[in-house]
Amino acid sequence: MAQVRPVKQQEVQVDHMDRLEGSVVPTSAAFCSLLCFVGILLVRRYVPKANKHWLCRTPHVCVGSLVLVTFLQCSVMVLRSSHVKEESLRPAVHAEDTPQQFLGVDAQDSLEDLPDLPETTPSEEVPCRQVTPFDFGAKGDGHADDSAPVLSAILHGAKCQTEVIIPSRRFLVMPTLQVTVENVTIIFEGVLVGPSLQAWNPLMGTWPKGSCAYAEAGCRLGGPSPEFARSQWALLLFRNCRNVTLRGRGGLEARGPSFWKVRNLRPQVRGYCLLKMEDCESMEILGLHLHDSPMYQVVVARSRWVRLDGLRITLSNHELGDAGAHNTDGVNILNSSEVTLQRSVIESGDDNVVVKEGSHDIYGEDLQLRRGKGVSIGSLGERSAEGQVVMNVRFRNLTVTQSVHGARIKTWKGAQGLVRNVSFESFKLLDVMVGILIDQTYCPPSQRPEGCENDGEAIRIERVRFSDFSGSFLQTDRKVLCNACEDVTYQNIALRPAAPMFRPR
Repeated sequence: MAQVRPVKQQEVQVDHMDRLEGSVVPTSAAFCSLLCFVGILLVRRYVPKANKHWLCRTPHVCVGSLVLVTFLQCSVMVLRSSHVKEESLRPAVHAEDTPQQFLGVDAQDSLEDLPDLPETTPSEEVPCRQVTPFDFGAKGDGHADDSAPVLSAILHGAKCQTEVIIPSRRFLVMPTLQVTVENVTIIFEGVLVGPSLQAWNPLMGTWPKGSCAYAEAGCRLGGPSPEFARSQWALLLFRNCRNVTLRGRGGLEARGPSFWKVRNLRPQVRGYCLLKMEDCESMEILGLHLHDSPMYQVVVARSRWVRLDGLRITLSNHELGDAGAHNTDGVNILNSSEVTLQRSVIESGDDNVVVKEGSHDIYGEDLQLRRGKGVSIGSLGERSAEGQVVMNVRFRNLTVTQSVHGARIKTWKGAQGLVRNVSFESFKLLDVMVGILIDQTYCPPSQRPEGCENDGEAIRIERVRFSDFSGSFLQTDRKVLCNACEDVTYQNIALRPAAPMFRPR
């Protein structure tokens, strides 16, 4: 256990100094006055006509002069002694000192080993001003765990309603760093870095029993969507937050390849998302860069009034298919409303942008989607989950490059639900496999290894419009496997076969 250094000796020294200074001040003043008096007498006696000077003319003038001089000397002495005392109480600071040493703690000890010290929170020690994780002891080297300093900085900013700066360094944080705040702005100049699979999940643990994320034991039909289980862990989670802004050229990243090479063969091994907002309102994510998430990059779940603008989402692995990244959706919108996504560049080994069950009033515009599966509605209806409805969705002015699909709607076999009033407008497709896809036979083995029963049920798809599609495809411009579709229209679809130069691997 860390030991607190004794301070009694210092207190004794300070007390002794006080008594010493109390005697030195008047003694020095009296001695100087005596010297002045003797000097005036000698001048009167030996200097010719000195007694005619006003200072030495009469005894009372001489005494008055001495009193004035004594007063001035005492004042100077008191001021000097106060300054010396103040300086003596300041601890000597050396370059090698650490914050723990100022608390009287050995450098190798942690703050968790201080039961003898009164409990204080960083927000009580740091004044209300713009703060960074360095104000709370962060290292910022990308190796030391800075989870606690980052969390303390965000909580302090929310308490004081001031900005929080993530400086231009790398701060390692461990999933899940959960935050519940209001009225705070976090400016990302640097990066929050997530751990590798070996560091976070060395035993290759899987999703909890009954979660239905990837066909775990005990999974039953009905109930909440398995999508909530898949985004259970996140590097940075905002839960029950209001009026929060994240902006800047920095962002979040993880060591995604360490997860992909394992999860491509064993998808049941746990992974985490990068950024998740759950049960939030009035959130803004502006200009952030998200890179190499183990799973979904951005998740908006059970939230409303969310604005995503200027995002840059990238992957280091540019392969598509089995050799690339899986379940790495760029922006995943789940059971949310009033979500706007604009002016963003999104790379993804899976869906670049996906709107899932329970979502409505979703708008996307001016997006560049690369090396993924384009824009998707669904999948909907997995394991007969409840709330399988998506309504009022519009995407316009998108460029989709070297992807599996341009725009698609996918629903599970034998499911119940509704897709209504969805519009895909002004899509430019460059070397995609399939331009437009409606698939009501969706049943991937990774999520349903036992297969799916086709009992004739299907999610209804109504009032869907594809308009103004141009560009090139590699396999087909349109593929429709629709069992319960009504009022699906295609206008100005001008897609042509691509030159055989690019083939996704």
